[in-house]
Amino acid sequence: MNQMDSDRKISAVHPEENVHTALAKTAAALAALKSKVSVLEQETEEKGEKLENVTTWREQQKDEISTLKNKIEEQEWKLVQADAHEKDLISLVDKLKQQLNVSANKVAFSASLLAQGSGSTERSAFRDTTLVFKHVVTNIGDAYNPHTGVFTAPLRGAYHFELYIAVNKGEYAITTLMKNDYDEFFTARESGSLGYESASNSVSLLLEAGDIVSVRLFCNKVVHDDESHISSFSGHLLFPM
Repeated sequence: MNQMDSDRKISAVHPEENVHTALAKTAAALAALKSKVSVLEQETEEKGEKLENVTTWREQQKDEISTLKNKIEEQEWKLVQADAHEKDLISLVDKLKQQLNVSANKVAFSASLLAQGSGSTERSAFRDTTLVFKHVVTNIGDAYNPHTGVFTAPLRGAYHFELYIAVNKGEYAITTLMKNDYDEFFTARESGSLGYESASNSVSLLLEAGDIVSVRLFCNKVVHDDESHISSFSGHLLFPM
């Protein structure tokens, strides 16, 4: 008798016991499967939560990246505007420099001796005096000072000066055009019997910035002026150098 026949014979002898055993094995197998399924479901749920968290994180990252891009674009636009503003400022500064250069190159003045009325200067017996031409007709560049009678060169260049002096009857005038306290050109006139007499002189000088030019009246001499402004001092810049 072989083993198969033996098993059949045992099964035939105890049929109920065999069924219970099979059911028990099946139940145990099902329980094991349920446990595995439960574990897999839990793992799946955890992975789903992790995936959801990852998805949420990615969305947050996308939002942050989008915000950063917007900020970068905003900064780039501000840089473009700043660059344009800087170019405008540079252009404005260049224009102002050109205007300043043009203004600096415009120098001219003309003034007569008396601020108003007519009369002669006071006679100084012992010392030479600087003539102060008080009635300013033109003073472009403000290089002439009507309080001191001194012209100060604002820049290096060639300048031209003209001096007209008048004397009344019985008066005698000797003047000299001064550059930095050095005599340059004399102008002298003595009145005759006819009353008013006048004299004039002119000179072109090379001046450095800061050089001063004035008219000096010799001691014991006088200069006359009236409403017609017959005694005057003028000068202007010929060209810068």
